[in-house]
Amino acid sequence: MNKVLKPKKLPLFSIVNLNHLRRENQLEDAVLTDISVGWNQNVYLLFEQTSGQKEKDWIKTPSVYTVVEIKVDWIEQKALEIKQFPMGLLQFQFHFLRLVKDNFLLLGARCAYRESGPDHNAWIINRDGTVLSRFCLGDGIQNCVVKSDGSIITGYFDEGVYGNYGWADLSSPQGYVPPIGECGLIAWTHDGIPLWKNKMHSIDDCYAISLDEKENLWFYYYNAFHLVRTDFKTDDVFDMPLEGSEAFSVAPSGEKFLFQGGYPKNHKFYFLTRQGSRLGQKQEAIPTFHESKISVECCSLSGSRMLFQGADGVLYGGVFERSEE
Repeated sequence: MNKVLKPKKLPLFSIVNLNHLRRENQLEDAVLTDISVGWNQNVYLLFEQTSGQKEKDWIKTPSVYTVVEIKVDWIEQKALEIKQFPMGLLQFQFHFLRLVKDNFLLLGARCAYRESGPDHNAWIINRDGTVLSRFCLGDGIQNCVVKSDGSIITGYFDEGVYGNYGWADLSSPQGYVPPIGECGLIAWTHDGIPLWKNKMHSIDDCYAISLDEKENLWFYYYNAFHLVRTDFKTDDVFDMPLEGSEAFSVAPSGEKFLFQGGYPKNHKFYFLTRQGSRLGQKQEAIPTFHESKISVECCSLSGSRMLFQGADGVLYGGVFERSEE
């Protein structure tokens, strides 16, 4: 029988008080839609404010979007500079914000296939709010990461794999259109041309993806609940001691991981260590700030940089290798 490991602290630092940020930037009525760390290690926040306009099709309901960029010193553990970039009124519902080269990718998780063709749910917008391009990355997007060369990687949940909103609809007047995400996982150029598609694994739902320090892709999927590392040529597959996690970080060594708990304990976090072809016994990680436990509402985990939105209205950050010292 495996020995039960005692919980271990996951030390974090305060990046910004989100309530103060809203007041200082006239975003009191805005919803924080997404948080992420860019390839340049800056933190990016996407705020959405309702426009008051109503559309029959919720996917195309206009909202006012604002991007906030926070330059962070991850070694000294402090925010250095905060900038705000108004994106203006955009007629689409966006769920993800990612940095693509020096521009912003606003990406909607849902898009429909219509008589006129597919919705363009991926918009590349520069810092003054000019829309540079729009293209379709498919419906049912569960997660997204962007590499330093600007390539975009999207993972899909079950409706993106099997179809909805006009995709894979045998009764559609447009005829049967296969879902873009039917392979579960795709890498794209920064202008939406496919570079690579998963062909090795039967993905019903790509639960979580992450990049390591060398920008290898790691992904965790249903129904096998395996963890896979790929350099887009060869894959390594690892067995897992938990099911249903939707986010994870990879230490620079590629040997240690922090996973969100999965079901039925998605509010918890666990350290896992690689042991051959499997990840070993889980050890509960306790997010803490100044030795006090943090109640986490949501998180963004990719590579060794971690973001946690606390119930106290503070955005916390952490560096995975620091927590393992």
